[in-house]
Amino acid sequence: MVFHVIGFWLLMLSIPLWGYRFFLTSKLAYREKKIFRRLLDHADERAYFFALKLFGFLVALSAAVLAMVAGLGYIKHGSTQIGSYREVIRSRLYSGVDPVDQALDTFHYDQWLPIAILTTCALLSISFTLVATALRDISLLNRLRKRLKNVPQAMKTAPKA
Repeated sequence: MVFHVIGFWLLMLSIPLWGYRFFLTSKLAYREKKIFRRLLDHADERAYFFALKLFGFLVALSAAVLAMVAGLGYIKHGSTQIGSYREVIRSRLYSGVDPVDQALDTFHYDQWLPIAILTTCALLSISFTLVATALRDISLLNRLRKRLKNVPQAMKTAPKA
């Protein structure tokens, strides 16, 4: 449940960050936008690949934890049973709005535990990638603006040959 809350708050944080990123981008001139686009094209890693690597890491980590818990359950009880998420996790997050809570029950809490873990990993991967990408772009835009301030005005407006 903690990971759901973290994923939710990261998603909420990404909204104003992306808004600020678009605001900074809209203030750029055409040539500055081309420079920014070129810098993004030559970035170290694309956001999609970062999200996929993060998802793979989270799935591997949760699979290791699930295997450890199943192994300890086998040692203690002599059997391994993986039920629904509701059977394993007793506390749940509710919004107080009946349609939302019913949708949460149907799509998450009543799911088989590995499926619920995969959806949680996907939520965390997507939300963290959105926040990290927005922060990277905002930082890049601020550094670009500082460097372009140092360029003489005559070079900015020089006609192309």
